[in-house]
Amino acid sequence: MTARSPLRVLFHVSLTTMLRHFEDVIVALADRGHTVRIASPDRHLDLPISPTLTEHSRIQFLHCPGRRSDDWAKPVVELRAVRDYLRYLDRRFRHATKLRSRALRKMTQAVTHGELHHLVAWCPQCKARLVDDEVGQMLRAFRKRGLRSLSSLLALVEETIPSDPTIEGFLRGEDPDVILITPLVRTGSSQPDYVKSARALGLPVAFPVFSWDNLSTKGLIHVRPDRVLVWNERQRAEAVEMHGMPVERVVVTGAPRFDGFFAIRPRQSREAFCAAHGLDPAQPIVMYLCSSKFVAREERAFVLRWIDELRQAPALRGCNVLIRPHPREKAQWKRLEAPPRVVVSFPQAMNADESLFESLHHSAAAVGLNTSAQLEAAIVGRPVLTILAPEFAGGQQKTLHFSYLLKDEGGFVEVAADFDTHRRQVAAAVSGDYDRQAIGEFVRGFLRPHGLERPATPYMVEAIESLAKLGRARLASPSS
Repeated sequence: MTARSPLRVLFHVSLTTMLRHFEDVIVALADRGHTVRIASPDRHLDLPISPTLTEHSRIQFLHCPGRRSDDWAKPVVELRAVRDYLRYLDRRFRHATKLRSRALRKMTQAVTHGELHHLVAWCPQCKARLVDDEVGQMLRAFRKRGLRSLSSLLALVEETIPSDPTIEGFLRGEDPDVILITPLVRTGSSQPDYVKSARALGLPVAFPVFSWDNLSTKGLIHVRPDRVLVWNERQRAEAVEMHGMPVERVVVTGAPRFDGFFAIRPRQSREAFCAAHGLDPAQPIVMYLCSSKFVAREERAFVLRWIDELRQAPALRGCNVLIRPHPREKAQWKRLEAPPRVVVSFPQAMNADESLFESLHHSAAAVGLNTSAQLEAAIVGRPVLTILAPEFAGGQQKTLHFSYLLKDEGGFVEVAADFDTHRRQVAAAVSGDYDRQAIGEFVRGFLRPHGLERPATPYMVEAIESLAKLGRARLASPSS
């Protein structure tokens, strides 16, 4: 069957909050005359849906099945949770203890049907030391001979699981020209069943990657879609090397979620900005970008210590410090008794907004442990610095994606192993001594690989339309 024009696009998300990274893409598809049907299970609204989406005449919202309806409903979640955990026994994740522990907890929760979500084991000898990931240690012991065989066996089991009749019936009723599914790689996800049923019906599926770390910090791609839409060449390599995607099915589009941020321009003078925030306009602003709970559960104590350390540098003794909490971790900052010349600026939305842009624009430098806000700082052209924090190593240097930012690894972030080095780096950055070329090259390569002045949204829209126009014939062989 030849694809219709205009197209019928079905976008499946596990939570509607996931739409925030693809709003421009959805609107662009609708503005081009396509109908976009956004399907999600009947769950609570994590965040209100943008009126830009709800008020568009060609964008519709509907409920869809949240899981399989057959006898595989529970076993398939357990199977995928085990496979998702096993990936973290791979050699490339040998230092990723926090990622591995999280996957272990989720696997335990899945196989015990929610009765257990945490495992604790104490060393029988010293009776005081927590044994880190005991199950993982045992499994890693046979990694050389057994892990690959076990992983292959479980992948084969996944392939033998049939399409779910209820999900298949839902897709048949929707009759889309193309299906988009995200985030797809959550541990124990049911979304692969939508890919499986789409395959059974010959419907093409694209997986637009939700964020910069998803392919290296979440679960596996259990059922291969026809296309994986990634930000950059590094993510293309992750899709191929970590998830077994054929390279020809991976399309580099850039990161549409940042297109709106690229377009923002400053609205306030520096004097007006400082007056609004109670800052000294005669002093530079150093902005601290907070991370998620997974990276730093109790970040406030660290930030206050960081400020004290920063003040020990003569050049930074009088500087302003502007703290931007993570959008999901605002509670710990609401009752802060801020030291002199320290202000907390709360985010107004989950995604980057004008308040973040203004704050970065008027700052001389930004500091953070490991957060996507460092990417926005690069877009604004500000130097970004980090310090290795041993207490947060599991969410920082023991993840894979953290290294993507570092200047020594081809990124742009200056890293310090101690506060003495960090103070010198921050003082230099505030004075204007930083590598502007490295920042520009990172932004081009990581966020806009098709050109700094070219938004990513049209490239993702083109990839979606191209896939849809191939029609309902499956692009891959049944055994792929």
